[in-house]
Amino acid sequence: MDSLLFSTAQRLCDLESYENFLAEDFEYFHDKAGFTPSKEAEMADMAIFCGKEQLTRQPLRRALVKNTLEVYPMDNYGALEFCDHLFYLQINDGTEKVIGSGKMTAIWKKEDTGWTVTRIISYDHQPLAEHVVPSSILNRYVGDYVLPDRIVNIKKEGKLLRVTDINDGKAGWTKELFPQSDNKFYLNYENVVYEFLSEGSESTSLIIYENGKVYEEAKRQN
Repeated sequence: MDSLLFSTAQRLCDLESYENFLAEDFEYFHDKAGFTPSKEAEMADMAIFCGKEQLTRQPLRRALVKNTLEVYPMDNYGALEFCDHLFYLQINDGTEKVIGSGKMTAIWKKEDTGWTVTRIISYDHQPLAEHVVPSSILNRYVGDYVLPDRIVNIKKEGKLLRVTDINDGKAGWTKELFPQSDNKFYLNYENVVYEFLSEGSESTSLIIYENGKVYEEAKRQN
């Protein structure tokens, strides 16, 4: 049922099938997105998730982590499910990049017509990258990189980096950067890669790629 709900109905954006898995009194609790109070509200969120903008900018795949699924029977009702899962950003070249992890508890109800899910609790969501970069190398990239229209500020944030655009001295757009190698980092949406170039132990410049092509190059501010 987990596979049919997430790997088939959700992944393929088969909204009719997805809706059929939801009980009439469905509720969804999410530690980042908050409370979804009804089946109707969940389907409205799914319409956005499966919309053209979302599928263009951030097509995601949820994958069950092997050997984490636990199911316990609930007499006269159904079953209780526990599992861990990973989230992958689908790239338009057919590859994918891991961007996060989380845990889930779900309550399933056995009805005459089949199984439906009545409650989902999704929690402990954490950013997750393909590669782990030592702090000494992450620290090398911290600083300001100058472009004609803005400054790109890089800070260390745990095992990741954070990029923030500075316009006229004011912080604007900001996102986490996930390492795919010691000097290349990706966003958790679209196919954008930040590559840091160094001379010795000093970072000298930053190249930003979109869909594999150079989009911008910034020199580090001394």
